This record gives sequence, C-alpha cells and structure tokens, in this order.
Amino acid sequence: MSSNLFCKAGHIFRYNAGLILGRALISSKVIVVVSLILPLMCVTFLLCGNAQGQEKNWPYSAPVHPKVPTVNLKRWLANDIDAFILKKMESKQMVPAEVAKTSTLVRRLYLDLIGLPPTAEECDEFLEDQSPDAYSNLVDKLLNDSRFGEHWARYWLDLARYADTAGYEGDPDLPYAWRYRDYVIDSLNRDKPYDQFIREQLAGDELYDITEASELPNPPAENLVALTFLRLAPFTEPRGDETRHEMLSEMTSTVASVFLGLTVGCAKCHDHKYDSIPTKDFYRMKAFFATVQIPPPVRGDIFQIGGSASVEYYRDGATDWAKAERETLRSDAAKAATKRAELLAELHERLGLNAGFGIQAYGGEFGNDYVFDVKPVADNKPHWVIVNAVNHSWQYYTDSRLSDQQGSLSGSNAGHWYNGIENPRYLSVGAGTGGTGQPTESNFNGKIAQILVFNRPLSTEEAGLGFEKLARLEGLQYWLDASDLDANPETANPTADSTVASWTDKISGVVISQMDEELQPKLGVLPDTQIPAVEFDDDFLVGDSAQLLFLKNKTGSIVTFFSSSDDDESYIFEVGGNGQFVATFVNPTAAGAGGLETAIADGTDQRITEEERRQFLHWKNEEQFLPQQLKRLTPRAMTLRHSFGPPYEPGVPASYVMIRGEWDNLGEMIEPGFLSAMSGQAEPAEIRLDTFKRWPTRSRRKALADWIASPDNSLTARVIVNRLWYWHFGRGIVETPSDFGALSGGPSHEKLLDFLALKLIENKWSLKSIHRLICNSNTYKQQSSVENAFAEKEDPGNRYLWKYPVRRLGAEVVRDRILAVSGRLNLEQFGLPIFPPLPGGIENRVKYSRSKWATQYNEKGRKRSIYIYQQRTLNMPLLQTFDAPVCDESRPRRRMSTTALQALAMYNGPLVTTEVPHFARRVLDVSDKSAENRIKMAVKLALSREATDEELTRFSEYYETFDDSQEAMISICRVLYNSSEFLYLD
Repeated sequence: MSSNLFCKAGHIFRYNAGLILGRALISSKVIVVVSLILPLMCVTFLLCGNAQGQEKNWPYSAPVHPKVPTVNLKRWLANDIDAFILKKMESKQMVPAEVAKTSTLVRRLYLDLIGLPPTAEECDEFLEDQSPDAYSNLVDKLLNDSRFGEHWARYWLDLARYADTAGYEGDPDLPYAWRYRDYVIDSLNRDKPYDQFIREQLAGDELYDITEASELPNPPAENLVALTFLRLAPFTEPRGDETRHEMLSEMTSTVASVFLGLTVGCAKCHDHKYDSIPTKDFYRMKAFFATVQIPPPVRGDIFQIGGSASVEYYRDGATDWAKAERETLRSDAAKAATKRAELLAELHERLGLNAGFGIQAYGGEFGNDYVFDVKPVADNKPHWVIVNAVNHSWQYYTDSRLSDQQGSLSGSNAGHWYNGIENPRYLSVGAGTGGTGQPTESNFNGKIAQILVFNRPLSTEEAGLGFEKLARLEGLQYWLDASDLDANPETANPTADSTVASWTDKISGVVISQMDEELQPKLGVLPDTQIPAVEFDDDFLVGDSAQLLFLKNKTGSIVTFFSSSDDDESYIFEVGGNGQFVATFVNPTAAGAGGLETAIADGTDQRITEEERRQFLHWKNEEQFLPQQLKRLTPRAMTLRHSFGPPYEPGVPASYVMIRGEWDNLGEMIEPGFLSAMSGQAEPAEIRLDTFKRWPTRSRRKALADWIASPDNSLTARVIVNRLWYWHFGRGIVETPSDFGALSGGPSHEKLLDFLALKLIENKWSLKSIHRLICNSNTYKQQSSVENAFAEKEDPGNRYLWKYPVRRLGAEVVRDRILAVSGRLNLEQFGLPIFPPLPGGIENRVKYSRSKWATQYNEKGRKRSIYIYQQRTLNMPLLQTFDAPVCDESRPRRRMSTTALQALAMYNGPLVTTEVPHFARRVLDVSDKSAENRIKMAVKLALSREATDEELTRFSEYYETFDDSQEAMISICRVLYNSSEFLYLD
C-alpha cells in the first residue's frame, strides 16, 4: 500500500474511530476491542500525522520546477509542452499525429479562441501567408481580438454561476448582473493578471490599505462590479439568520471550488469523507465572509432578495453609451407605439376581423378570464355557437366549425365551469349583472332562439347536428326554446311581437321572468328565417338557480342559437351569485386590440405575413419592456461590502462550527483561518487592520484573497491552468477541474501541470501567455483524423493526446456560427442582455406574474450568445438542446450529449429555418451563376475550407434537380448546417 493510499485509509479510519470506540465500550468485550483499536490508531497517526507537521502530498505540496524531458522524436517538438506530452507517449510506445492541414488549423484557432468561424477572406489571407511565423502571428492576432473575451468569458460565467435572475419562486430579475458579465469580458480582453482578477472578485472593496486615521476610501467602480461574483448564487426570500448562513456557506463552497479546486463544501456537515478537510476548516474559511453586508432591497420589492449599490460606469465611453442608449430606447418606444397602431389599423381593415362569441369566468377562484372566438358574429345573421369546457380550456365551434384561435381581454383560457361558482344565486339572460343578478351593463341587442347546456363536451360530429338532433343527445340538462316558451308542447306559443314575461327551461322547469314591463323582451324570428327567437333590446330575464341541474358539472357544453346586432360588449346567458359568475357574451370591439393581437401572435393566419408579425411583436415589446430596460441602464451593481462596525453597525460577529451544518446548532467558536491541509497549521489567519483599528470588520476577505492569489499557494495556479487546458482540449490534465482531491484520479501529466502553473506565475499571471503556449504547441496542432490501431487500443480515451481530440462545439458557438455563416450576426459588443425570439411563445408560459422576456426581432436579438438573458427558469431551447445550462451552481464542466433533438434543431428548428434563406442569398450574391461556384462558396462559408471533388459532384447533381436556384441553394445550405463538420471542432 502506498503512503498516500494508506493516509487516505487512515483519514477514513480516524473519521469513524469515535463511532467504533463508542460502540465497543458498550460491548462486554470492551478490553479486547480497545486492545485491537488502539494499536491501529497509533499506526495510522504515525503514518499520516495530523495537520501540523505532516509532509504535504500532492496537490497540497508546492509546484516544483520540473526538468523539461528528453525525448527521442525531437523534430516533433515546437515548445516545452510537447516534450512533456511526448515523454508520456513514448513511455507507452505511442507516437503523435502529424500536424493538421493549414485550413484545419485556421478554422480550429478561430473557433477555439474567438468562438466564430473565419471569413472566406480571413482563410485566404492565412493560406497565402508563407512566412514561418504565420501561424504564431495568427495566434497573437486572435488573442488580441476583442471577440476573444466574449468567447472565453462564457467559460468563466459557468464557474461563477452567472444568471440574470435569482431563481426560485417568481425568478425575480437581477437587473444589474449584466455588468459583471461585461467586467469578465473586459478583464479577459485586457489580459488582467489572474491574481488581480481573483482579488477584485473576492475583496474588491478592501484592496486599499488605510494607514492613517481617515475615512474609508471609495473603491474603484470596476472592483465593486467584480464583487457581483459573490452575489450570483440563486437566492430565495430571506429567513433571517438561516438565509444568511446558507448564503455565506454557498460563498465558501464556490470560492473553494472555483479558485482552489477543492470540494470544501462537502465538509459543511461532517469531516470530508475523502480529503483532509475537517468540518472546522469549512467554518474557519466561512468566517472570512462573516462581515459581508448586502444592500437592503428597494422598497416595493416583494421578493426581498437584496438590493444594489450605486456604481458608476468605468469603461471608456460607457457613460456616454448608456446615455445614448436611454435616448434611443425612449425614442424607439415612442415610434413603436405609432407604428404598431398603424399596422393594427391596416390589418383590421384587410382582415375584417371582429370578435365573436365569448365566455367570461369572474370572481372567487376564477379571477377574471375573458376569452372569445375571433370569428365575427355581430352581423345580425343567425349563428350557431358551441362552447365546450374540456381539458381545462374553453373550445369554440362557430357555425359547426372548430375555432383554432381565440382572443382574450383578461386572464387566460382556463376552461372554468359552473361547479366553480361558490354560491350560485341566479341565472339571467340579456345583460351583465357583475354577479349580482341585477342588470347593470352591457345589454344584449339581438335574438335568441335556443340555449342548451350539456353535462359533457360535445364532439366535432355532434357540433355539426342541428338543434333538433342536439336536443335528443344524452346529457342535456338545460334547454331554453323560443318555439316553446312555457315548455309545454300542448299549449300554443305566443304570436310574434308578443311580450315575453317568462321563459321556462324544458328540462328542469326552472323559470326566468321579468315583472317590469319596460324590461320584457318580445317574441320574433331569427333574421331571414321563420325560426322563433326572443328579441332583446336592453331587456332582461332572471330566475332562481337553485334547481339547475348543471351547477355541479366540472365540464360541459353551452349551445347558443342566436343573432346579434351589437356594436359593443353585450352579455347573453349568466349564472352566478355574490359577485362571482360565468357568462357568455358578444363583444365586437374586443378584437380591435386584443383579438387582432392574439391573431397576430398566434401565427396561423396566413393573411398576416411573418414579417408583419415580427414587426408588430417587436414594436409591442419596445413599449412594454421600456421601463425594465431603462432600469437596467441605471449605473448600479449587485455588489456588497463589509460591515462598518461600531459605532455605526454591529461589530465582528462570532463564528462557530455549526453541528451537522444546522444554522441554529452551534458548536465550537472559531476564528477565520486557511485550510490546514494547505497551510500546514490550524492557527487563525493574520488579518491586517487599519493602523488605528477604526474599521475592525474590514480586510477579512482581503486576507483570504491574498492567500488564494499568492504565488506560494499550491493550488491556485494549478487549478486555472488546468481549466485552460480543459477548455482547449475537452479534458483537463486533472479530469475534474473543480476537484483536485482524492476522487480526482490525479493528474495525467503532473510535471506538465506544474510547469504550466509556474509559467503562469513567471509571466505575471497572464492567462494569455498560457493560451499562447498551448496554441503554439504541436500537441495542439495535431491532426484529429488519425488511424493508429496501437494507440486506439492502448489509450482509447486519448488521455495522452496522441491526436487532437475532436469535440462538439459549445451551444453558444453553434448559435453564433449559424448567424455568422448567414451573414446576420450582430457583432456589437457589451451592453444590456438580449432576448432572441423563442419558439412557441414559451416565454409567456414560464413566468410568475408577467414575462421578463422582451423578445427582440431585430438585429439586437442577433448579438452573440454571451449576451442572451440568462433566466434561471427559462433556457433558450436551442442552447439547452446543445447542453448549455442556466447556472444554479458553479459548473466546471458541461455535459456533451448526442440526441435526436440536436438533429431536428439543425434541420428545421426556428433559428436555422430563419437563417438558411439568408445564407443562400449570401451565396447567390457573392458568386456567379454556375452551380459549381455557388457550391464552392457555400462550403467555404459554412466549413471554412475548399469543397472536395466528391462534394462538388454530388451537390451539383442535387442542384440540377431544382427549377429555382434560390430553393436549390436553401436546400444545400441546410445540408451544410447539418453536417457534423459544422458542429464539431476538429
């Protein structure tokens, strides 16, 4: 057994020794058991030692400058990285792959370093450059490209659990989180030293020492934005000390995993099961955050998730940009209102669209759901309307035809029915009563021949029957028939123009009546027919609902045979009581706004073009979401600070070990301290206060940040260079980037990892220096398509990098590449979150009170994916399909799935369907009319290389099967979008 393995076993033994001994003492054989346990414990402690004085093993031992290995295949070496990689390969009798083709390398560099494909011109420029430094110059060019930060920031944001909403109930907006995203992009582009990057995010408000009796300095705005890192965890409503404990514990776990690559959070409730991290160390580290203060929420914030602080813009030109952006938003919203009204008027005239028959459920648990069919019925002609309550929604048949779209002036289509009326008191016909049973508004002007109520929904076949056959169907529970007002077939019906004082239900005998002669309707016929109908003209009939048979139904159907000449809202048949009711109505004016807007949003009416639909929805969103966007432009940040301490605020709170992680189960009092496995001791950390100790709560996080960012820290540099390696090759030297502990399996190339870590420190923590070293190595430049049976057998997972590892592009790169190839990617940098169109209106289904997704149908919605609004309860389906998370915790690695949904998304998903015609048009615009040249250009744009002879032949044959060149190129471009080469980095 190795000493490391023995120590691991010893650690587990020590963890359980107390439990074993406790049980043994109960036994009658206690002396025998103790005699066995104590020698084992002594051996274990002698071999492993304790936190103080033991020799630290990897990864807790400091990196050592390794000697660059000597290898046999010296001609393959481009830099020292290759020597370490090749040494391992040679020890396994493996050989590396040859350098990839130039066209492959240029595509690889662009997609890997800036996340975008090279243009045809950029490919040609590189291929024509014959200088020996062409490749290294391209590496430098891309590292200095401002798009570099946009691409690589995504990896860091995954670690930082970045999102624009807080998650949990209501998923409230974090309106200023986007400034942290821009901070990361800007920091990476400027190659900010990584140690400074760490300090700013952990202690940006404490970095300046106070050496005299003066007030606190104002931290730089950039540092305050950086502190958003500590605020990005999902957050629910506060529960006092319990929530604070959860928040500080999450900070501790995240900081340890992101910067140190250790799962310190596993020691929150008990000693770490596998690593040398006792519970006490978790709480010693947590104590560094004990003085954290979060700004209080703004008044009126029902979620109470914590507020923000005023933080000015700091990047050059950002203040002017924000001012211009506010003016543009206000101006666009004002113009949008006018444009939207003009389009509504045009469509209303073109479609002749009026609202049809509707139903409203109001009061009590109903809320106010007001939904109508969009087929017009207020034309003084006979109409036959059926409303079914089925599957928790209302379904309409107008003149026997099923409606495929409804409008709403309030609420949603919830399908409420009569059993939801809590205290039914009345039923009425002819006017709205507001749940009182007395006519108050919206009188009906028209004629009613039949009203039938069934205890079940009617089928499509039944909806086509006439009322005579309907009346014989099973389930009829209420029937008003104008040809038999008293429900007695043996008595004659009144003559035409007779007043109608009462009307009797033919099923249960319930009577509706009117004693006031001024409110009594008269008998007539439906227009252009001889069918008897009761004519209402500001008239009203009402009755007691006690004997109604349908009041207990959870589902059913209302059938109304009528005509209407109304030009505004008018109620027909209402049942209710105590302010609650279910009523049918006609409202021709509803479709002037809500109904027509519903038809536009529905997208099924072919008379409305897709472009008109997009324009309308874009203008609507510019108005609706203007306040939300203006709020985001306020110069504020989701930052935090330390407590000011006495006499202004409470002093430094005492910190305790919390037994079993329970916030109200306090154990031993502790002081802030560093991890004992790394520091070699368990003494409290030295926290340097200001000279006169005016601010006793300050500098705790600075002490922690300085320790983490120290070149003497054994893990920090190792962890970040391992992350860079992982992001370049798809696999880290340590396979688990946020766990360097016992379960990591250790490094595949330990000496290389130390070499890179020390190089980072020597280069003043420049991350770009490591990128440059990796990208200029022959390890990175290898071919990916290699036949090597021996290597495949010895190292099927390519752990030793005997070829370049093919991997699928990240979700954001897939989307950005689709837009870049179509020529419609908006390269505007920084700024507010964007809201690309989502399929199926899902943004309106995932919400608390109202949607936060301000869909942008213009070029704003086509910015790079790094800028997409990260809503924790709503991930953009395309990105989710390709495994992009919306982070609820730090994500060191993304899964890489292969599913049928990915193929469907690339073949006929909304984004590809929208962009492929633009891709085809771009090809046609920049190439001549020959099929061969068009195919060459399409392949070059999509795949950043020349088309092969086989591709030219087969695509040309396919091209000739089309009569229309535009359709031919659309189909070919769709195939290119769907090629594996488009989705993979090779």
